[in-house]
Amino acid sequence: MILRPKYLGSIIAGLLITGLTTAQPRLNRENHDQLPFYFGISIGYNNSNLQTTRAAAFEQQSIFSRIEPHSSSGLALGFMVTKRISNRLEIRTIPKLILGGSKYLSYYYTDEYLEAHPEKKPIENIKLPANIFSVPLQLKLNSDRIRNFRVFMFGGVKYDINLSANASEYKEAMQLDQNPPPLFRKSDWGYEGGIGFNFYLPFTVISPQIKISNTLGNSHVRDTENPYSNVMNRFRTQMLVFSVTFEQ
Repeated sequence: MILRPKYLGSIIAGLLITGLTTAQPRLNRENHDQLPFYFGISIGYNNSNLQTTRAAAFEQQSIFSRIEPHSSSGLALGFMVTKRISNRLEIRTIPKLILGGSKYLSYYYTDEYLEAHPEKKPIENIKLPANIFSVPLQLKLNSDRIRNFRVFMFGGVKYDINLSANASEYKEAMQLDQNPPPLFRKSDWGYEGGIGFNFYLPFTVISPQIKISNTLGNSHVRDTENPYSNVMNRFRTQMLVFSVTFEQ
């Protein structure tokens, strides 16, 4: 039986209601907050936007009239390790693999270029592959526990490795005059922060959370020999991520 994504929210809500209602008045997992370390798994869904700036070369060419980035969605799977510092403060990392996070750029050709190249369509959509392995380091600030419920906030830095950034394939395509999509850097730094909730159930702690995650550097490897890359300068990625963590 295949679990459809639209049913996942209903299943999680059912588990939370069961744990919070049937287990009253006793506290679930009373020793959880005193553990020096605890672990978990994370499942997430993200919406990713590519923020771009054009290079000065854009004004000096007559091929493209404008370039538009598009948002994309992906799934994230990760493993969480949390270290307790005090009753209110914890430090944690959630290394995760973000799949399906490819970016898209739409290149609009000028009228002059289309007249000289009638075989071309007015718009060309370019796919920029981006499967990311992300390693964050976060500080987590917890509220007081209200029976089997708690609110927390978190923030920190991250290091992203783009597993799809294959420079050798890019160079081979350029040698064949194929003009491949712009190349992403192999790695980048960023920051992230958000808010979440702990729901203490008899057998686990379910923690839904939402966060904003942005890169800081320029992810674009600009190539003046490639017309798709030459007209672009800076790439930055912004993500809005919803995830659920199942903690021991």
